[in-house]
Amino acid sequence: MAQFTIISNSSNYVLYIDIHNINEWRVIVELIHGKPNGDRVRSIQIVTQEFKDRLQILDKFGERLYQMKIFFNEMPMGHHYLFLQGHIDDCIQIIRHRTDLANLDNIPLKFAKLENIPLFLREHYMVLHFNGNNKERIKIGVYDKSKRVCRFCGLSMPDVTFKQTAHAISESLGNKKIICYEECDDCNQRFNRTIEQDIIRFFQPQLILHGIRGKNGSPTLQGKGISIKNKPSSEENGGTIIVTMDSIPNIQNIHELAQFASNQFSHFNFEFIPQNIYKCLCKYALSIIDNKYLTYFKETVNWINEPLSSHQLPPVWYYNSPLYNKAPSVTIMLRKHRSIELPYCWGIFNIAGYNYLFIMPFCSQDEFDFTESAHIQSFMEGVKSIMPNVMLQLLELQSISHQKLKMNLNLNIPPECIEGRDYIINPQELPEL
Repeated sequence: MAQFTIISNSSNYVLYIDIHNINEWRVIVELIHGKPNGDRVRSIQIVTQEFKDRLQILDKFGERLYQMKIFFNEMPMGHHYLFLQGHIDDCIQIIRHRTDLANLDNIPLKFAKLENIPLFLREHYMVLHFNGNNKERIKIGVYDKSKRVCRFCGLSMPDVTFKQTAHAISESLGNKKIICYEECDDCNQRFNRTIEQDIIRFFQPQLILHGIRGKNGSPTLQGKGISIKNKPSSEENGGTIIVTMDSIPNIQNIHELAQFASNQFSHFNFEFIPQNIYKCLCKYALSIIDNKYLTYFKETVNWINEPLSSHQLPPVWYYNSPLYNKAPSVTIMLRKHRSIELPYCWGIFNIAGYNYLFIMPFCSQDEFDFTESAHIQSFMEGVKSIMPNVMLQLLELQSISHQKLKMNLNLNIPPECIEGRDYIINPQELPEL
């Protein structure tokens, strides 16, 4: 199998394709050159009318190469594109290629410029971004089931099966688009009933308040005598939050009633195990990076798989984001050199307007475990150079004991509101949990 990356400056600017056999390769050569003979394709190509007329030859290969047809159809006539060997995931490298294409076609840059990317990232890291808000599915791993190896148990067919759709990020957190081919059915079920239950409970209040739909639609928070759900409506306002109480006192004043409802929110208690949340964050990262990097994270996988036990782990930080998306996203940084002062891999998980920054533990490429402040000083200086105005807050995710997350909300009704009418609340104005 051969892997290629196609880069253009169209609205959908990157396409990854896997060529499984010689027949598929001949079709690609015929598409680009107009004849099926030859074994090389130049890296720089140009969109011509003759080229677009040949796109119909992709139809016979079904959905996988049909996506290639859609990609090429969107390219403007006369523009150049790149046909490069291998999967190029590094966002910084892709920006370099797009800049070269823009200069070649003499068109203005409509994307991030290299000089605007913080020096810390450009010098030290590859940046891989996986956005669950993409229109098309992001499919990670080997397409052919018979050749897949599970990333988390190391088994392949026939010892395990790959019948289920394994979401690289839990579907219950709103991810519908990022799929990992290389997670077997046994591991998928095991994670779903163990560590993923903790991260779902941890984020569930935020998902409901922001109207983010999970695996089974909009979830309902159930407390003692009270429940909260989000009734979906338009994309703009995220839905209507409905609070239902089993018993309501005879209070005529609507503001006193609001205060009574606010007091009931303390009846919501969510139990979770902090270390399982850390395991999930790392599991998501290992589900989306190229499998060629997995050899560095064998001990990380062992830790994710093992029963709960005490470990000294790197810190995890979180911070607010002014904007939020309907689906989670993950950004992974992989170190480009052998410097021992910086962690080899760290990531940012974004969900419901919050970002969680974590270091991948137990990586064979790291000299230190980054649990002591002296070892993470250079790293934190680099992070602050990327986000100088962001207030990072520590989040304790080492404990293996059950902890309770209490939901304290204050329901305020402005004086201008009239009983019996509906009002739209911007999710960005909702209180923190």
